[in-house]
Amino acid sequence: TSDHGESMGRRGLWGKFTLYEESAAVPLILAGPEVPIGQSTNDPVTLVDCHPTILEAVGVEAESGDTDLPGRSLWSIAGGEPLGRAAFSEYHAVGTTRGSFMIRHGAHKYIHYVGEEPQLFDLAADPFETIDLAHDPNSVEIRERMEALLAEILDPDEVDARAKADQAALVSSHGGREAVLSRGTFVNSPVPGEEPRFESGDGHQ
Repeated sequence: TSDHGESMGRRGLWGKFTLYEESAAVPLILAGPEVPIGQSTNDPVTLVDCHPTILEAVGVEAESGDTDLPGRSLWSIAGGEPLGRAAFSEYHAVGTTRGSFMIRHGAHKYIHYVGEEPQLFDLAADPFETIDLAHDPNSVEIRERMEALLAEILDPDEVDARAKADQAALVSSHGGREAVLSRGTFVNSPVPGEEPRFESGDGHQ
């Protein structure tokens, strides 16, 4: 699997900066001894499920501080048992001015944007997310259910404020906005012991 997809020009966008399916959804594949062959499911899962799945695979109990983590082992779903729970994702990084939060439950997907109108999609009927049902009178109950599921996990406004405060502190620790911009673009993912490299607009490092 991977941690995200890529927009690849869909909706005129590039990179991974949205919670639409092309960016937020990737296949997750299990393989190995005792994994059912050819079994597939459309139940949404997330990377937080990897931890309990690996623990169950090797027969190790979770440590006391890890027993309340949100992930679920995927061994049951690999055998055909639906999880029946909501999957959650959030985004606060490059290319956004506000936090965005996504809930997937069944065929429905709800995206909450702090300070902006939300979106609601039926992925079974509209897999490319072109028909926004957030203000459809026939979808009021679904939207309210999805909003309630999100509220069980977090307060979007509070989390967005914390994210912005943490980002501001990080920028300040590197000398402030102008210092960060003047050093250029980050061009490598350094291995341990290697210094990060930056490139200016004229191609110089």
